Amino acid sequence: MTPPLVSPPGAEPSRFRPFRRVVAVLAMLAASAGSTSAQYGLTPGFPHNIEGLTVIGKGSASAAPDLAEIDLDVSASAELTSDAIVKFRDAKKRVVEAFEGLKLPNVSIVERGLLVDQKGAVANPYYIDYNATQKAKTEVQLSRKLVVKMSGLREMDEDAALQLVGRLLDVAQDAGARVGPPAPNPYYNVVYYRQGGGMDLVRFVLEDFDQLQEQAYEKAVADARERAERLARLSGVKLGPIVAVREISAASSNRLIMGGMEPPDAEEEAPDRRLESSKLRKIPVRVELQVRFEIHPTAQGGDQAKAPAQ
Repeated sequence: MTPPLVSPPGAEPSRFRPFRRVVAVLAMLAASAGSTSAQYGLTPGFPHNIEGLTVIGKGSASAAPDLAEIDLDVSASAELTSDAIVKFRDAKKRVVEAFEGLKLPNVSIVERGLLVDQKGAVANPYYIDYNATQKAKTEVQLSRKLVVKMSGLREMDEDAALQLVGRLLDVAQDAGARVGPPAPNPYYNVVYYRQGGGMDLVRFVLEDFDQLQEQAYEKAVADARERAERLARLSGVKLGPIVAVREISAASSNRLIMGGMEPPDAEEEAPDRRLESSKLRKIPVRVELQVRFEIHPTAQGGDQAKAPAQ
């Protein structure tokens, strides 16, 4: 027969040890809560309203685009670099003079960086061409991206804007420029999309994004206050001032980069404080805010809470 276990003098019985652990954990949690209160400046024993009434306010504002952009590509190639330079200068001059001949004050051309490349398909890293030395001489290709900007779009009606955009596209192609964004690179597999579309022929741009976002913020705060006042009235409490605001979502004009690589001319693109769309329509800016209000008890609220249900 096994003798019973006897604890040494002064030792704690084993059956009480689990309870000791629970008490220790609760003590740690209480200490952590006390340190958090001290961190936020809460005085022990003083009533603080840290929750209040939290609502979601939504606001939106929209405006017609004020700018249209068309991407052009001008390029020339030759076996001799000097010949490629001459051809490229002539090609670019022909395109620029074609648009200057329109004599439209609201149409301008912006040049991007010059690319010096090899003409032909992009090399495939999984294919080794052992006969590369037997082929013809490499051709040097020069290319430059031109962006045609058409301002004052907001003051035009849809038919007039469409007629002007079509005219600009026809002039560009007649002058020998390639219209549209560059084709995706099959080697790097880079595909990037602007808001409202990816490989767009024409971009419609809203540049006064900050002003429109300000209007959306004002509407979101007003919507949050209206919701909070309704809930406070139904709850029998008095609504206090705003104590915290957190932005949940807002419209963004940043491009989504797929494939983990930047576009070749990302540093030359327009600033991100604007919105782009592939459609000629009003561009909306939507905002959602989480707003927290203080609440205070009222005499009517206390009487309503104590009154028995009918």
